[in-house]
Amino acid sequence: MVPALVESLIPIVAIVMTFGCPVLLVATFKFFKLKEKELQLEAEYRQASGAALEQRVQRLESIILALDADLRAKLAAASPESVQAALPQRIDD
Repeated sequence: MVPALVESLIPIVAIVMTFGCPVLLVATFKFFKLKEKELQLEAEYRQASGAALEQRVQRLESIILALDADLRAKLAAASPESVQAALPQRIDD
């Protein structure tokens, strides 16, 4: 390179570095602060949706257990003779 060109670029690079580095640092800090906020909001959303999902599962389990108890009561109320009559006849060899 031409020495005169290098000598003329030195002050330009120095000025750009002097004013560019602080701007770059501020932009970097703001970017990571924004990312941290996004992650925090996403974690809160997942926690809330997880609680809602847990409530739905508990509700479904209680319904199934209630239906199961009703079914057992109906089967217990049915006499063993009617259950045997509903089964196919056993064929002995």
